[in-house]
Amino acid sequence: MSVDDLTGTTTTRKAGRRRDVSKDDAILLAARELLAERGFDGMTMDAVADRAGAGKATVYRRWSSKVQLTVDAVVCARGVAQTVDDIPDTGSLRSDLLAIRYGRPRTDDSELMSGLMSAVKENPEVAAVFHEQFVRTRVNLMRGLLERAQARGEVRQDIDLDMVAAVAPAMIAYRKMVAGQRIDDEFVVQMIDTVILPLATGSPATAAPLDR
Repeated sequence: MSVDDLTGTTTTRKAGRRRDVSKDDAILLAARELLAERGFDGMTMDAVADRAGAGKATVYRRWSSKVQLTVDAVVCARGVAQTVDDIPDTGSLRSDLLAIRYGRPRTDDSELMSGLMSAVKENPEVAAVFHEQFVRTRVNLMRGLLERAQARGEVRQDIDLDMVAAVAPAMIAYRKMVAGQRIDDEFVVQMIDTVILPLATGSPATAAPLDR
């Protein structure tokens, strides 16, 4: 029992300083720029802090290591879908899946992804954090889309959603990190039509390929 309980008084605690989200955005943007320019080895926490106009202590309070910051900089990149709520409900699982774009980088992000992928191949710590955050985020996104399609009656009720949700991210990760190949529209459409949709629905896709 506390002193306040015994005396019947109420103590008002001061709230902590609210986190500055705009500073987070500036740090992540600086990290993305430096990763694209210098690669993982050349990107330092000091350089990120300097470019973001933030103190080094501010950066470390938010990200305890360069590895964590590097992966967050890519996972939280603007325009990258994080959850099922980021993908409009098109009424079709195929269209929903095509809307993800599966992390295929925009032209101006190609160097960023190149810098991250080289670090993933060479640094086990980066690879572990990348898998935990980047890959897991996409598995969760896939599961959300499958659940939504299942509620619409498109997806079989007897499938293992967790297993099917992991297939596309695993194929993407293999193609990028092991095979060293790009993720283009042709690969994405083929993966969806010949692997994901048959697994989820029990029948191949009948829609036309993605317009270029």
